Amino acid sequence: MGLPVYKGADLIAKALDCLQRQTFGNFEAIISVDGNDEKTAAACRPFLADPRFRMVVHAERLDWVGNFNWLLRQDIQEIFCYRQHDDTTAPEFFEVLLQTLDKEPNAAAVYCDCQFSGGSNHVEIASSIEGDPLHRMFEAIECYSAAPIRGLIRRAAIRHAGFVRSDEFRAPMEVFVWLAKLLRWGHFRRVAKPLYYRLDHPQGFTNVYYRTSEDKKRAVRTTAFTGLLEACMPLCRTPEERLFFQQAIFDQIVAFPERNEPNSSGKLMAECLERLRYEGNAHLLTAEEIPPILQGLNRRLRCKGNTHLRSQIGRASYRIRRRAQLARYIYPRSQTRRAIYQIHNLLNLLERVKRRMRSLLSF
Repeated sequence: MGLPVYKGADLIAKALDCLQRQTFGNFEAIISVDGNDEKTAAACRPFLADPRFRMVVHAERLDWVGNFNWLLRQDIQEIFCYRQHDDTTAPEFFEVLLQTLDKEPNAAAVYCDCQFSGGSNHVEIASSIEGDPLHRMFEAIECYSAAPIRGLIRRAAIRHAGFVRSDEFRAPMEVFVWLAKLLRWGHFRRVAKPLYYRLDHPQGFTNVYYRTSEDKKRAVRTTAFTGLLEACMPLCRTPEERLFFQQAIFDQIVAFPERNEPNSSGKLMAECLERLRYEGNAHLLTAEEIPPILQGLNRRLRCKGNTHLRSQIGRASYRIRRRAQLARYIYPRSQTRRAIYQIHNLLNLLERVKRRMRSLLSF
């Protein structure tokens, strides 16, 4: 259990008490106090009487990426669990997730539903991601969710993924890149119970990011663009598969971003390419590969003003066609398996739409 914390003296005791109450007690908890934060360290010291807890206070500020990566460098015996200092879980959290993990040796991560409190009281649900590695990677690109990082993660998957990428913007989207790299090793399994309790408050890292300027958000998306290419390209066996995933990443980051100011897509597209060169990753998208990708992207951007394409139905229709194309790469010799794959994904899409509608109606 890795618990990075900075300026969390008012909430850390509740998180540590929650750990002590777990019905599965065979764990080691490492409290990693950032930036010589003595006030938070003092709040943690009473818990060090429990031999399962130990604390390290870093003299210099590592920030969240540096602190998280420091924890990943520790002697992880088999399973790693990340816990934010302001979050808690049900007492059976470890026990229930471990039971699922034991049954699925190919699972990179097992996680549960997340109950928010504070500013929002909704339940975050992130579907399982399994199947062929190409399918898993496509899901990682399209379905951003940080839920798996709040579960149990296998050491072997972590060693395969490496460390979380950093950037000059505090890396607010790099966790999704890291999760995509975990999916190269194995699948993600959801436990359909709200056992994780997350505090939603104005000074939370995600909420602070959402309040930043649009220029900064656009810059952050360019680092996610490079990171997703870095995650995907090792899986691609043919030029056609490379083109497919390059287009998918451009679509997610540029053509269909979740948050984007009007008329900024062209500028964002150029900045993504510039970031790729800046990071020395031009091999992930070569000069010869760029023209056909940009041509297709420009066509979709021109259609973006069309009401049909902007609608959820139009976007869903486009993604169904993309999944049909992906099916040909996964099952090149079996039309039957391609059909089953497409039906399965259509059912999943309908389930997500229903879940989204229920979520909107609950507010």
